[in-house]
Amino acid sequence: MDKCAGGCRLALDDNTRTNNTSVPSANTGWPAEVTPTAEYEAALDFAQSGSGHLFVTGRAGTGKSTLLRCLRDTIKAETVVVAPTGLAAVNVGGQTIHSFFGLPPRLIRAEDVKRSRNGRVMRRLELLILDEVSMVRSDLMAAIDLSLRINRGRPREPFGGVRLLMFGDLHQLPPVVTDHEVAEHLESVHGGPFFFSIDALTEGAGTTLLELEQVFRQSDETLLHVLNRVRDGEADENDLSVLNDRVNPVRTLGEGDPYVILTPTNAAAQRINMAYLDALQSQAHSYEAGVTGEFNTASQPTDQILVLKPGAKVILLRNDPDRRWVNGTIARVSRLNEKQVFVEISGREYEVEPVSWESRRYAFDQTAEKVVETVAGTFKQFPLRLAWALTIHKSQGLTLDRVYIDLGRGTFAHGQAYVALSRCRSLEGLALARPLRPSDILFDPGAMGYRDVFARLL
Repeated sequence: MDKCAGGCRLALDDNTRTNNTSVPSANTGWPAEVTPTAEYEAALDFAQSGSGHLFVTGRAGTGKSTLLRCLRDTIKAETVVVAPTGLAAVNVGGQTIHSFFGLPPRLIRAEDVKRSRNGRVMRRLELLILDEVSMVRSDLMAAIDLSLRINRGRPREPFGGVRLLMFGDLHQLPPVVTDHEVAEHLESVHGGPFFFSIDALTEGAGTTLLELEQVFRQSDETLLHVLNRVRDGEADENDLSVLNDRVNPVRTLGEGDPYVILTPTNAAAQRINMAYLDALQSQAHSYEAGVTGEFNTASQPTDQILVLKPGAKVILLRNDPDRRWVNGTIARVSRLNEKQVFVEISGREYEVEPVSWESRRYAFDQTAEKVVETVAGTFKQFPLRLAWALTIHKSQGLTLDRVYIDLGRGTFAHGQAYVALSRCRSLEGLALARPLRPSDILFDPGAMGYRDVFARLL
């Protein structure tokens, strides 16, 4: 499993991931190298000795993913980690919700929830950690509740008596509801599309809210102020004016080269990356990933056939064990051959070696009488992706020094503008392809309903 590395105060960006094994501190219960914040301590205390569920949210750059990994590796309870998408599950060393609970990938009704092959695992389960819970629709959340009640044989208890530890930001990654009939069903049956709409989360001891406040990504107070207003749907003409002072259209490949270009669609990002790659006169090399067992294509963190050239701008997708780079570091390919890739970071050259990502499954070990993780499949590839352009969605969790935002015809989902703008460390490093319009900042007031439903921890 990934471990929480670097002092948490120094590595609280959501892109901090490493495979270093941490040794718990005898005094605090945290990994020895972690200096936790008061918010982190409160989360750990609640998870270990509180009652009911905990929903951890917060602005971009407050360290939600880092806290998840630290808690996962510190808490001694029988725990399962799940996420709504394959890639998110791989990143946190867990399993997809649909796979673990055996649920269909469509609108889920009560009759779809049955006894699961993971019934033994569920009966031993004490804590369920859900990452990116903001993407979980109410029908899926209700199915989790019902499945745990059925498979644990405790039908009267919310989630069958299992405690939930949930992470996500509804201002960045809301649930996807594209069909009008589905939206009407979710409204009539569950009270809305959001995970917090279901009754089970307020039954019994209920759910407590921890909203992380300390931002580690930006120290630019002007940018932070504007980002907060964009996040809460309160941006006015003055806020847009601050952002639109950064309009600086890129007209040539050379002008765009220093930036990471963020765009709403995969097609646009791929087109930009291919234009830059084709413009390089150096020889291309292709590297095919090694895939074993069950590893879904949608869960792959980079291309199965990765095409690189010397001079290509790339993003590193895993922390380096020797701490020469972190997940999200931007680099240039300096040289390569059929089996090796070298990159340049801040004037120094390093060899990047292939790494493996694992697709996990949970099982019940009868001999040890406990829940264990098993590896269902692996994906081995150089931890690199072309990075002249990224989709806004794939930039989630990254911290970037120079960002060029090209929204094209506009955003198409709640929170997209906020995600894009909040990737950048400072206003100075931000550039816009065109002025932002109020219509670019899509905001669903219903997403803020969790603040009225859950009691605050701090």
